[in-house]
Amino acid sequence: MPGDDNGLDFSSYLASLAHDMKNSLGMLLNTADEILDGCTPETCPSYGLLSRLQYESKRASNNLIQLLTLYKIDKSQLTLNIDYQSVYDFIEETIQYNKPLLDSKGIGIEVNCEQELSWFFDRELISGVINNVLNNTFRYTRDAIRISAGENEGLLFIRIEDNGRGYPEHLTNTMPDAPLKTSFSTGGTGLGLYFGSLVVRMHKNKDREGYILINNNGIDGGGCFTIYLP
Repeated sequence: MPGDDNGLDFSSYLASLAHDMKNSLGMLLNTADEILDGCTPETCPSYGLLSRLQYESKRASNNLIQLLTLYKIDKSQLTLNIDYQSVYDFIEETIQYNKPLLDSKGIGIEVNCEQELSWFFDRELISGVINNVLNNTFRYTRDAIRISAGENEGLLFIRIEDNGRGYPEHLTNTMPDAPLKTSFSTGGTGLGLYFGSLVVRMHKNKDREGYILINNNGIDGGGCFTIYLP
C-alpha cells in the first residue's frame, strides 16, 4: 500500500489537514460575523451574499468537525464532556448563532421549550448535531422552522420541524450504522446523519441510550428530526 514504507499514517494526515482547514474557516466565519453584526438587510446591499457566504462556511466547518469527531471515535480518542445544561439556553444560543441566515432568507422560527428544562449531555457534540440539522433545514424549508424540547418517558427530546417537502422515504425511521450511499445529484453523503446517530448513541444512562427519529410529521407535512437522550 502506498505510504506504508515511509511510515505515513494517511488517516492521521487527513485529520491534521482537516483541522487546519477548520481553523482557517473559523477565521473566515469570525470575519463574516463581524461584518454582519454591523449591517442589516435594509442598510447593506450585500447582506444576502454575506449571509450565504456565512452559511456555506458554516456547512463546510460543520462537515470538518464531524469528520474530525468520527476520526477520534475510530481511534478511541473521544471523551464525552457531559454536564448539566439549560436546554432553553442551549436552544436560544443555537438560534442566535444561525440568526443572520434566518433573517436573510425570511425564515420564521418558533420555540417550544420550558425555561426550567435542564438535562445532562455533551453540549458541543449535541450542538454539532443540531446545527447540522438546521443547516439542512435552511435549504429545504419554505419559510418556517419549529424547535421543541421536553421530557417524555424519562428521555429528553429536541425536535426540529420545517414546512418543506419532507425527508426522502429512505431516510425516515433510519438510524444508520454506517454513512449512507453518496448522492451525486444532491451532493449528500449521509455523513451528517451517521455522525448524529453515533453522537446520540454515545449518550447512555444505565440500560438506555440515545437515538434519532426522522419522519415527515413536521409543519404542514414537512420534515421532522428528533433526538432522544436518556
